[in-house]
Amino acid sequence: MNKSYDSLGRYMKIKLIVSILLTILSFSSYSQTETAIGVRNAQAMAYNSDESKIYLFGGANHEKVMNDLWCFEKDEWIQIDLNNKPEPRTFSNLVYDSKNERLILFGGNKVLFGDGSNSNTLLNDTWEFKNGQWKKLTTKGTPQPRAEAAMVYDEIRNRVVLFGGYTFQDKSYKKLNDTWEFYENEWHLITNDGPSARNGAAMIFDIKNKVSILFGGSTIDRQYGKTKGETWSWNGKKWRKFKISKTIGIFNAAMVYETNKKEILRFGGWNGKTRINETWVFRNKKWNKLNTKNSPESRNHSFMVYDEQNKRTILFGGHDGDFVYGDIWEFKDYKWKKIKNTKPQKRIENNH
Repeated sequence: MNKSYDSLGRYMKIKLIVSILLTILSFSSYSQTETAIGVRNAQAMAYNSDESKIYLFGGANHEKVMNDLWCFEKDEWIQIDLNNKPEPRTFSNLVYDSKNERLILFGGNKVLFGDGSNSNTLLNDTWEFKNGQWKKLTTKGTPQPRAEAAMVYDEIRNRVVLFGGYTFQDKSYKKLNDTWEFYENEWHLITNDGPSARNGAAMIFDIKNKVSILFGGSTIDRQYGKTKGETWSWNGKKWRKFKISKTIGIFNAAMVYETNKKEILRFGGWNGKTRINETWVFRNKKWNKLNTKNSPESRNHSFMVYDEQNKRTILFGGHDGDFVYGDIWEFKDYKWKKIKNTKPQKRIENNH
């Protein structure tokens, strides 16, 4: 073999390897692949105020439970391709910890609804997503495994607030009413007083009034009617119930705090008889139903996030009992607008 030709070959191989390494180093610590997210329900979503981006983790499509991570940019979902990540789950909680510049993920269910005879489907792990990587946190005091809890980030006191949800005990569902806070990488049980035990409640952080606001949910007697549409506030020390007349109980509604209007927006959910597509605003300590046109179809298990940069609320996914949605809606200036249409998919009955 010609020695000069062999040397040239080795040189070209080395050059190619160096080129590949430089290319890898030129990217961030994770890669992004733009693709269609499809349909989704029971996912977890949060707004990263430092990046001005919406993140989504897990949930279930029409066939299975997922553990993928997505970022919403320029009205498109972009998947973040990672090797190390939390296991698939539904009804988990995701918030953005602005003090530590990280997403915090907690708990959830390995299946969509779960079987009361199998307590192993529920999770109570805590993860952070920071600098493009997932990391499982080791904590001493940890809430018991649960799903459909309510969780927010208190931007004034710089801590995560967790309330309720459901767990499995004695081969049956048990609704919870404990209040926890997460700070300095530890969970702290704060109180068992306040709202009655429930799951599927909606909760946001009201920056103007410096309190967490909780609404609705499924209570122990599984009532969703007029006497169950409770609204509570948590100031870090105690819960306070609002005195609101003519309220209607809703389970699994989507809710956000619109910082530009300093109002709470709520959409959809289950009223005990059917799924709804009503839009409500909480202002002056009262719920006000909006007369909106071209609203999203009735659904629950959807999620809304407020996009601070563009001063709009983004709603994604959910289901109507038969079909799972993947459409994307924008709510701005008290009007709904569909910004991305995805064909609903018939949910396959496969125990998820």
